[in-house]
Amino acid sequence: MSKYQEYRGKPIEFLALTGSTLEEFEALLPDFGKSYCEWMTTHRLDGKPRGNRRYVDYKNSPLPTNEEKLFFILAYLKTNNLQTVQGALFGISQPKANLWIHCLHTVLSHALDTIGELPARRMEDVRFDEEDDSLFFHDGTERPIQRPVDPVAQREYYSGKKTAYGEKQYANQPYMQGSFPN
Repeated sequence: MSKYQEYRGKPIEFLALTGSTLEEFEALLPDFGKSYCEWMTTHRLDGKPRGNRRYVDYKNSPLPTNEEKLFFILAYLKTNNLQTVQGALFGISQPKANLWIHCLHTVLSHALDTIGELPARRMEDVRFDEEDDSLFFHDGTERPIQRPVDPVAQREYYSGKKTAYGEKQYANQPYMQGSFPN
């Protein structure tokens, strides 16, 4: 029995493993399948350009269906397993798990982008509804960022740790559109 079939009937465990309900999963599945087919017509599993040979799911594939593929990548992203553990859960080796993770992560990002659900990477990209213009940060951590080139920005983002730069986020402080909390 596939992992998707095993957890499909267990809504609480399904949500804990994937971060989405079965309804959300099934709503994303057609777009994911379409993105997967588009990707595999032009690329191999390792991400290199595909030659003359067309893609076909082989009979003994560890992830034979689009449901399994989507479940695999969502479970990996939600639980943040080691690739060895992720491979063991789905009956594949760590190198194969690495190939699938990199391939399916690209496909999932493309699918989410096509339906307009790709998460924002920066606060400047977050768009709010007109009725609700506040956002509450949920943790008090500092997210690492790439070291800025500008010396003024370096001082602003320097975390005080050895060679670490980051954006500070504060717990339970509202973010009003257009300004960051100090």
